[in-house]
Amino acid sequence: MKELQHIIEQKQELLARESISRPALDYSEGMTAEEQKRYINYLAERVREADLGLRARDLVLQDFLDKQKEYDERISKLDDVLSRIDSLESSLKDSERKRKAAERKVADLTAKLKFANKNRFGDKSHRTKKKDSDEESDRTKDKDDFDGTSSSLPANSIVNKEPEASASTATQEKKARDLSNRPDAYNTMGIQGTPKEYKSDLSKVPGRILERKMIPVFHLEVNLVEERFEMVHYVEKGKKPKWGYFPVAGNPEIVTKFDGTKVTPEFLQAIAYEVYVKNVTFGLLHRWLTDLGMKVSANTLRNWLKKGKKYLDELVKVLKEVALEKDSIVNCDETWCKVRKYDHYKKCYIWVLVNKAEQTVIFFYEDGSRGRDVLTNFIGDAELKSVMTDGYNAYVFIGDELSTVRKSPNLKNAIHQVCMAHWKAKLDKTMEQAGDIRALPFLRGVDFYYKRERQYDAEGLTPEERGKRRQDLESKEMLITLRQHLKIELDKDPSETTPYLREALNYLDKFWDNIFAFLKDGNLPIDNNLAERAIRPLTTQRNSMLHFGSDEGAEMAATYHSIIGTVKMQGRSAWEYLGKFFTKIFNGCRDFFSLRPDKIGLAICQ
Repeated sequence: MKELQHIIEQKQELLARESISRPALDYSEGMTAEEQKRYINYLAERVREADLGLRARDLVLQDFLDKQKEYDERISKLDDVLSRIDSLESSLKDSERKRKAAERKVADLTAKLKFANKNRFGDKSHRTKKKDSDEESDRTKDKDDFDGTSSSLPANSIVNKEPEASASTATQEKKARDLSNRPDAYNTMGIQGTPKEYKSDLSKVPGRILERKMIPVFHLEVNLVEERFEMVHYVEKGKKPKWGYFPVAGNPEIVTKFDGTKVTPEFLQAIAYEVYVKNVTFGLLHRWLTDLGMKVSANTLRNWLKKGKKYLDELVKVLKEVALEKDSIVNCDETWCKVRKYDHYKKCYIWVLVNKAEQTVIFFYEDGSRGRDVLTNFIGDAELKSVMTDGYNAYVFIGDELSTVRKSPNLKNAIHQVCMAHWKAKLDKTMEQAGDIRALPFLRGVDFYYKRERQYDAEGLTPEERGKRRQDLESKEMLITLRQHLKIELDKDPSETTPYLREALNYLDKFWDNIFAFLKDGNLPIDNNLAERAIRPLTTQRNSMLHFGSDEGAEMAATYHSIIGTVKMQGRSAWEYLGKFFTKIFNGCRDFFSLRPDKIGLAICQ
C-alpha cells in the first residue's frame, strides 16, 4: 500500500509540474456575482464528487491489494508444491532408471545362467562339466568377453596395468539341407597293400555255383618281440680292443636299434604315434607295454622319444625357414598348458604358426611365456606379408609392437589381420544368450562374405581373380552398410544395448581395418580357423595328460606336434611318415631338407 501511495504522489508531482508550465487563466473574469456563486457551487460539487471517487478508488484499491496479497500467498504455496513435484519427478526418474538397470542385470544373469546350464547339461543329453578353473577362464572368458577395449581385459593382463539383455527372442529360419555335395562314390573299408586271399575249392561244391564273392576279414596281431644280438669283444694286432657284431647267414646284417636307445625305428614310431597322435598318456602306454610282458619304466619311454626329438628338431628348423620365407602369409594362435616347475604347477603357453601356402605347421614354446616378445622373437627378421591372429592376442600380446619392435623391423610393412570368425562368435553369442535381433544385420554381413569365399573356392579362382571379386561393387556396398549399422548402434545410449551386443560392436569398431584387411588382397585369409584347427590336437592332449612334467616335456610336445601337424596338413599319414623318418635316420640320412614330408621319398641314405 505504501509503495502504491508513493507511486501516486510521484504522478501528482509530475502533473503539477506540467500545470505550472501553462499560463494562468482567470475563469471568473467577466462573470456576475450570481454566476460566480453558481460556478463556485458547481466546483464544490465537483470536488466533493472527486473526493468520493478517490475514496471509492482507495477502497477498491485496498480490496485489490488484499486480494493480491492473498494471491501472492497462494502462488507461494503453489511454488512450494511445484518444487515438491519436481523433486518427486526427479526421484521417480531415478527410480525408473535403477529399475531398468536392475531388469537388464536380471536378464543378463538369466541369459548367463541359461548358457551355463546349456554347457553343463547339453542340448539333448546330460553331460557333466568340470568346475571352472583359472585355465578355463583364461582361455574362454578372457577371449570371449574381450571387445577390443582395455576395460574388458582381466585384471592380471600384462597390458591392463591401469586401473543386460533383452527378454525378446528371435529365431532364424532353418536352412534347407544341401544335397548338392553328395559324393559320386563312397570309400569302402580296406587296408593298403595286397590282401591275403583264401579261395574256395570249387570241386567240393555239391551243386551249381550261382555267385562268388570275397568276404573281407581284418586281423590284428599285437605282440612284442625281443631280439638279442651277440656282440664280440675283440682286438686286432696293433689296434685297441673293440666290440663288433658278426651276423650268421640268414640273420640281420646290422643291429637294428635306433641310436641311443634299445628299440628299433618301428618301435619308436609306434610309441611316438601313441603319445602324440592318439594322445595316450605315458602311464597308459607303460601299462599297455607291461601287460604285453615288457619290463620298462615310463621315464625310459620318455628318454627314447627325446632321442627321436633330437633329429626332429633339425627338421623343424628347416620347416621354420620354409614357413617364414619372404612375403609369406601366416596364421598364429596360442593355447595354455600346465607345466610342473619344481614343487608346483604353472600355467604356460604354447604358440603355433601356420603357413597355408607351404602347408607347414610350427609349434614353439619359450619357457611357457605369453609375453609380447615370444612371437616377435620367433619371427625374427622374416619379411612376412601378413600375420593373422585373433583380436585378444592382437591387443594383449602383439599390439603396435608387431610393426615397431626393434627385434622384427621388417614387420613394419606386414599386414596385421584379425580373425572374422571370432567376431562372428560374439554375434552368435548375442543371439543365443540375449536374443538381441539387432545383431542380425551384422550376421547377414558375415554370412555374405563367407558365402562369397565358398563360392570363390568352388570356382577355383586364382588369387588375382579373387582379389578383384573382393573389391567389386556388391562387396563394397555391404561394407558400407555394415559401417552404417555400426555407427547407428554405437551412437545409441549404452543402456539401450545388451552387454553382448555392445561387446561385439566394440570388437568390430576396434579391429575394423584388421578384420576386413582380406578384402584388399586375394591371397589373404578371412579368418584364423587354420591355426585353430592346427592347435586343437595339442589341447586334446592337454585334456588327457593334464600337465607336462617339465619344460622339456612341453618342448618335446611342440616338436612332435610340429611334424605331425605339418604331415596332416599335407594330407599324409602321420604313422607312415614317422616310420619313414626314423628309418631314414637309422640308415644314416641327415639331409633334413629332403626329409620334409613332401620330399622324404627323395632323401638318400648313406
